Amino acid sequence: MVAAPGRREGSVCPRGPGVKIGIISQWYEPETGPAALPAVMARELAARGHEVVVLTGFPNYPEGRIAEGYPLRPRMTEVRDGVTVVRTVLAPGQGRSAWRRVLNYVSFAASSTLLGVPALRDCDVVWVNASPITVAAPMLLTRYVLRVPVVCEVSDLWPDTLMASGFVTSQRIRGLIEPVLSVWTGVMYRAADAVVTIAPSVPGLLSKRGVSRERLCFIPKPANERSLAEPGVDRRAEWGIGEQDVVLLYAGSMGRAQGLETLVLAMQGAPEQNFVCLLAGGGTMEDELRSLARNAPNVRFLGRRPVSEMPDLLATADAVYISLADDPMTPYTLPSKTQETLAAGKFALVAGTGDVLTTFVEAGAGIGVAQGDPGAIRAAVRDIVRLGRQELARRGASGRAAYDERYCVRAVTDRAERLLCDIVGEENPREPRAQDFCIRPLQRRDVPAVAALHRASFPEFFLTSLGDGFLREFYAGFLHDRDAVTAILTMPSGEVAGVAVGSTRPDGFFSRLLRRRLLGLLVRSVQAMVKDMTIVPRLLAAVTYRGEAGGEAPEGALLSSICVSPDIQGAGYGTALLAAWEAAASAGGAVAAYLTTDALGNDVVQRFYERAGWTCDREYLASGKRRMKRYCRSLGPVMTEGEGDGSSLT
Repeated sequence: MVAAPGRREGSVCPRGPGVKIGIISQWYEPETGPAALPAVMARELAARGHEVVVLTGFPNYPEGRIAEGYPLRPRMTEVRDGVTVVRTVLAPGQGRSAWRRVLNYVSFAASSTLLGVPALRDCDVVWVNASPITVAAPMLLTRYVLRVPVVCEVSDLWPDTLMASGFVTSQRIRGLIEPVLSVWTGVMYRAADAVVTIAPSVPGLLSKRGVSRERLCFIPKPANERSLAEPGVDRRAEWGIGEQDVVLLYAGSMGRAQGLETLVLAMQGAPEQNFVCLLAGGGTMEDELRSLARNAPNVRFLGRRPVSEMPDLLATADAVYISLADDPMTPYTLPSKTQETLAAGKFALVAGTGDVLTTFVEAGAGIGVAQGDPGAIRAAVRDIVRLGRQELARRGASGRAAYDERYCVRAVTDRAERLLCDIVGEENPREPRAQDFCIRPLQRRDVPAVAALHRASFPEFFLTSLGDGFLREFYAGFLHDRDAVTAILTMPSGEVAGVAVGSTRPDGFFSRLLRRRLLGLLVRSVQAMVKDMTIVPRLLAAVTYRGEAGGEAPEGALLSSICVSPDIQGAGYGTALLAAWEAAASAGGAVAAYLTTDALGNDVVQRFYERAGWTCDREYLASGKRRMKRYCRSLGPVMTEGEGDGSSLT
């Protein structure tokens, strides 16, 4: 019956206005693709009550021309989604011309430094998307002239990325540029109060280059959930794809860095039955890839597609192909389509190594092959076809669960917000303050609200099916018992928003509960018993269950049930409630505690307990073949008011 707080998408900062946060990013909405991602965190921070100011350029990515509705001028200001966006002039330029791209980078660095930095004067902290590294110019002015602390987000490793990209081909020029860029990036990192990486292996690499571990942290990019909000339409029929065909999709740039020629070569020869490979996008390698695909009947090119069609592409696909060129930077790369694929609940075939492959394997939502090996890719495609559409969908759902827990906008912004508040020295608004809530023992007047909270938190659980009256009887059984441990979380309005109940001596407690309230429990569940009399033994077993887990229950206090209102989930209240219950159990003489929870499909709950210091000591099969886990923990000294997280029992 035990569960822990989950998280609610789009929850709003309970504190109201927070700190003033600046963001420096050369790219910003309405630019699309990865260029839109800085806006994702900006509007989430604004929705949580922070004042957000963005310094960016005029939108020109990826076409290399200024977007319609943005007449080029030295500077302009607009408000988007509650975010103040300050744009400064730049020379538009993307595509194949190296010099146009250099001019694009340098022009924004100059204009933002001269015309844009004053807009950040009153900021408490500034987040810098440090790609390209020319944004170091406004960053350094902000840090050393305005004296505003800065966070440097490393999206690309410089100069490594530049050297590996083929952007600079002359060995002589490379020899001149590389040392200069190394010094430049070193200055950036030293100026930053914190250095954030978007790939988990990069902190270790930067640490070896002299960046102190204390200033390094990993905060991934989320997907642009706004672009995936509308469900896509499966376009198999429109594109002549059979209902049983397994569809592998690649969507994105087609350049040297993606190594797509290996995929097309793998598809040459005898066509794979019940398999279609869709390639959507364009780039410098598109013509060559189309030529190679003349002997690859499974491969179909869709050309460049508008961003609005991405949900349709993903809805049509059973798996997504993610490809990284074989170079030294590949293990440290986590492309934005990683999170996009997880968010869409799609299985991934990864041609590459390192962080991107590890992400999918750990989520149970992908397999990897060596880049540059057509035979290995062909074998992997056959494995995917054998899995079939239904199994691929199941594994994709596992990826979506991983995304919701670690990579979604809410989770990523939680981590960024915590870092920013720490730097400013402000209390983290996502962590409840003592004045925001009260935790006290259960009282009789709480019982109806607690029963309603139980129903909302555990709608599919057995005890819930016995009705509201039964739940009231059950929770009333914890009142005025010497071994009961209860904690009720209430908001300033008096609303009951959380409950945790258990016992320091489960054997004696549940025996007394059954003697005192057996008649009431039976009467209150009569409707369910009329429908099925076989539930009586199960009812009695559930009420008196004390965590035996296939054997004797361990010594210590049993946490029977814990939950918080869906309206405040993800804000730290569950952690405060659990800590208060542990303190009360310790005060009641318990030196240890234990609980049981579902083993399957319950990763978020399990991690909640593990972060709180609980350890799984047993996994077992309960009645009905329900797989369960038992968690235990030692209880430390009793917390006094003012210690720990600000919660206390009164």
